[in-house]
Amino acid sequence: MKTYRERASREMRLERPSATVTPIMRKLVGDSQAMLSRGPADARQRASAARAYAIDNLEDLHVQLRGQFERRGIGYHRCATAEDAVAMVRSLLGDARRVAKSKTMVGEEIGLTHALRNDGIDVLETDIGEYIVDIEGRGPSHITAPALHLNRARIREMLARTGADLPDDDPTRLSRHVRDVVGDFFQDCDAGITGANAVVASSGRITIVENEGNVSLGVSHPKLHIVLTGIEKVVADEAGALAILEVLAPSATAQPLTSFSHFLADPLPGQQRHVVFVDNGRSRALRDPRYREVLKCIRCGACMNSCPVYRVAGGLSYGSPYMGPIGAVLAPLLWPDGRYADLPFASSLCGRCTEVCPVGIPLHRMLLDLRADAVKGHHAADLKERTAWKLWALSFGGATRARAATAFTRVGLRSFGRTLRPPGPHRDDPRLLPDPSIDHDPELLLKASARRSIIPESAITEALPASLPERFAHRARQLGVDVVDACVPREGDRLVRATAAIASTGSVLLTGDQAARRPLLAAGRVVVKVDPATVVAFPHGLAAHLGGGDALILTGASRTADVEKIIVRGIHGAEEMVVVLG
Repeated sequence: MKTYRERASREMRLERPSATVTPIMRKLVGDSQAMLSRGPADARQRASAARAYAIDNLEDLHVQLRGQFERRGIGYHRCATAEDAVAMVRSLLGDARRVAKSKTMVGEEIGLTHALRNDGIDVLETDIGEYIVDIEGRGPSHITAPALHLNRARIREMLARTGADLPDDDPTRLSRHVRDVVGDFFQDCDAGITGANAVVASSGRITIVENEGNVSLGVSHPKLHIVLTGIEKVVADEAGALAILEVLAPSATAQPLTSFSHFLADPLPGQQRHVVFVDNGRSRALRDPRYREVLKCIRCGACMNSCPVYRVAGGLSYGSPYMGPIGAVLAPLLWPDGRYADLPFASSLCGRCTEVCPVGIPLHRMLLDLRADAVKGHHAADLKERTAWKLWALSFGGATRARAATAFTRVGLRSFGRTLRPPGPHRDDPRLLPDPSIDHDPELLLKASARRSIIPESAITEALPASLPERFAHRARQLGVDVVDACVPREGDRLVRATAAIASTGSVLLTGDQAARRPLLAAGRVVVKVDPATVVAFPHGLAAHLGGGDALILTGASRTADVEKIIVRGIHGAEEMVVVLG
């Protein structure tokens, strides 16, 4: 098996992922900061607290959840290993031959797609990015943007392999071609497999976020819906799920919320719904106080968006289903056989991953602990490296020895400085040894180590209307929603009444029959009636409005940005959305 260094060297030499990834990430990180600053000041603390409570009370929450699933007629299944999970899904599918699968990182973790295809089942990846990388055959390079490493020209080449005859590489044309292929597949589909972002123990509802509408199709069209997720994704109540939603989309894609935020309750008439919880090493991580907090992860990808190593080497260099800083921590824990023991060394230890994590996971500390584990387990550091570090420890193990070693080193550098640092334009190459003649001020280190924050002290200011309804209208218009006082219906419209709306995100909440996915997806235009009195300030204010059944938070029209992060509206669902406020 190749090491990280070998994979990264190949990627940088042949694929040059930074050419595509770095410009996108620079803008994305800045936009994410701005989006987070628009939310409540305590959003990250509440999300972190919700996840911390979940992992501290995991077994009790699962007992409660199992009872709620039984009440709703949802199957509860818990699998210890990846093999058990694949076997369980295969058993639940029964005679199903055509399966529509949406994005699920646990599915990547257990190798579900390949396993089902080996059994003769026709599996289609219905997320546009996943569909593209499935053709490439190397897997996703990012948690939320699977095809991030591919530019539009390469994507056009990928689609041509399937017989697509596309005249150019326009992102809208590419995205809508995949949309049409996926839409046709759902016309004759036996089962849908999705992931989950949170599963609510107190109510038995399943929270899933998406932009394209393929999840909406998967949960509403097939007779069988299977949810695949990790055992840690349970939360205590809807307040915990909403706290996660408040930071998930801003951290992941710099959106206020995704286009669709589902709260799934009872299965549809004639439909079966099952949830398969996968352990696969998570219980082992939970028992280790050094690493248990990694289970707080909400899979937003913010750590890799900010990681300088990820930006240069790309996600595929990690060789693991999970990439970036979270992958460098999670992969060695889920696969403790040493195959990913070198991933914690794929880090500059700048600490940026910890700073941007919306739920406060101390990733930099875990990377250090995993490095130590790798050395102790003889998965890292050969004899020469161990000997070198022992000599270093011997030389700098005391104040007197350290001063002596420093003095000898300084003399050596001055004596052989010309050899080690040749004159000319390359003298300032950072890879060369430092010039001993340069004075270093210790005070500069103190200033450099001052605490930094992902959100500026003075949050980004924006002139906003004073009232919540006006603020909601302002945000909705920013999403391309037409906000009017009255609307004349036209043929093909879907007319619905919102239970509530959110001022900070421009979103509307639909509950009960108003949240029915099939008519929403079939509509040419969605027209939503909003009562100004029901507008709340932030997403967490919806807790009292969710009711006990199905609920759906709509944030603008369906869209994708899987081709070079360029937004294309109107995927599975209406391209237009109108809000009648009043």
